[in-house]
Amino acid sequence: MDFRLTKEHEAWVDEVRAFLDEEFDADAREAVRRGGGEWGGDVIRAFRGRLVEKGWLSLTWPEEHGGQGRSMVEQVLLMDELAYVGAPSIDMTSASVAPAIIRSARPEQRDRWLPPIRDGSVEFAIGYSEPDSGSDLASLRTSAVLDGDEWVIDGEKIWNTGAEYCTHEWLACRTEPDAPRHQAMSVLIVPIDAPGITVQGITTWRGMRTNQVWFDGVRVPAENLIGERGHGWRYVTQALAFERVAIGITGGLRRLVDDLTAYCRATEVDGEVLADRPEVERALAGLEVDLELARLLNHRAAWMIDAGRVPNAEASMTKVFTTELHARASTVALDVLGPHGQLDPYDDRSPLAGLAQLMYRAAPYLRFGGGTNEIQRDIVAQRGHGLPR
Repeated sequence: MDFRLTKEHEAWVDEVRAFLDEEFDADAREAVRRGGGEWGGDVIRAFRGRLVEKGWLSLTWPEEHGGQGRSMVEQVLLMDELAYVGAPSIDMTSASVAPAIIRSARPEQRDRWLPPIRDGSVEFAIGYSEPDSGSDLASLRTSAVLDGDEWVIDGEKIWNTGAEYCTHEWLACRTEPDAPRHQAMSVLIVPIDAPGITVQGITTWRGMRTNQVWFDGVRVPAENLIGERGHGWRYVTQALAFERVAIGITGGLRRLVDDLTAYCRATEVDGEVLADRPEVERALAGLEVDLELARLLNHRAAWMIDAGRVPNAEASMTKVFTTELHARASTVALDVLGPHGQLDPYDDRSPLAGLAQLMYRAAPYLRFGGGTNEIQRDIVAQRGHGLPR
């Protein structure tokens, strides 16, 4: 059994690192740090444009759909490198929605939506969660009723990140009110500037913005329903599996552990180098072990996609382990750094440029983004081990 990267994978990592050395300079890193990693800023959008020019937003798409036909493992390696340097990553439009469209949409829908995703002119906010049905997605209440050749949408979504700047909503909604709930859902593509949509920002503990979005009699053409009516549950679960592999990226964790280790080697406290303290050595060693486990779990899920499979339980495993490692690793880092670790990231005295503090505050969001970790454990038990619901 060999878990090492192939020579081709290593060459790909070298190509990505050379690109980042050239394109993601100190000004871009500072813009992302101060902007919380969102896609909205001018510098960030310019960098995204370079990813578009390289064809890396459609890296894994089949060549007949304008992609490069590369593997999901290569996309994971790309996203790890982006995360390691703090660059904006491949967003959910490319990492989650596009693969679902390729697998499930009708041919004319692929022709309609994939080109603008590939050139970056269409971006999706993901409309799954609702105030009363976040974890239990099948209980969603947002409805769409067919009226002639248009769908009429009423309802609300929450944790709708990116709705303030995205062009469209990837909307899960109830179209078959009399069907069993897992056969009642469809997916609609909705322009966010359509009349009847209201977007209201919600600021999270980390400082990042997400949104609550209301739909009041919003009308979209009938052809905006993706695939078949009542098959939305399958499309959404497929898209979520891709999303959880993206959430399980370990590049940011690798950066934290590397920077923390370097800090401990270079810093004396009370006349003793931090790295010489046994408790610090044990903590750093524990993080290295967990980080390697997280990386292997994520690469395994990516490999399954390359093998033509949808990694349900495996994507949930990588999501749970990696997001909870974010909480453990950032807690260890703040313990080692002491009170200075809590300084504002913009304070020049903040060690690791505030990375530990930022990751600590992001950890709660990661545990429920893409489906709560409690639900992910249910998926592992039921779909992975065949245990009863």
